[in-house]
Amino acid sequence: MSSNPHPRGIAHVGVSVPEVEKAIDWYERVLGFECFMGPETVDGDEETQIGELCRDVLGEFESVRIAHLSTGNGIAVELFEFDEPEPFEEPNPKRPGYFHICVIDPDIEGLAAEIEASGGEHHTDIWELFPGQEYRMTYCKDPFGNLLEIYTHSHERIYSNQGDY
Repeated sequence: MSSNPHPRGIAHVGVSVPEVEKAIDWYERVLGFECFMGPETVDGDEETQIGELCRDVLGEFESVRIAHLSTGNGIAVELFEFDEPEPFEEPNPKRPGYFHICVIDPDIEGLAAEIEASGGEHHTDIWELFPGQEYRMTYCKDPFGNLLEIYTHSHERIYSNQGDY
């Protein structure tokens, strides 16, 4: 058990993309995120603090381009473009690991349509999370295949005091 009496916050989520500039443009234009750093290139053999840090985390690599974007509630999205990317694997919720990020927009239909019109995909139906309540969700994909969930309200507001599913 943690000695921290409060839940820890999330600082950022890392997302690999095939082309960082296109991803920055898409995430800014469609989701309203703001790029506040980068893209910066880090060479795999760079003898700098960031080069050593990246090798420690990422292992051996030729080069990686990194950009940092801010969301409306201060949680960042860190984009990575590798010089020699591995083939894309479809997100699989049954495989252990992270498989999506979730954004909040009360106009869920409008954002899903905008995602689809901008090269992404509206992946699922729009669902009412609890029958008779205003909370809805859907899944989309960005143009790079990454899953994006859309909620109409914050996670806490949706799930607080709901009891069991």
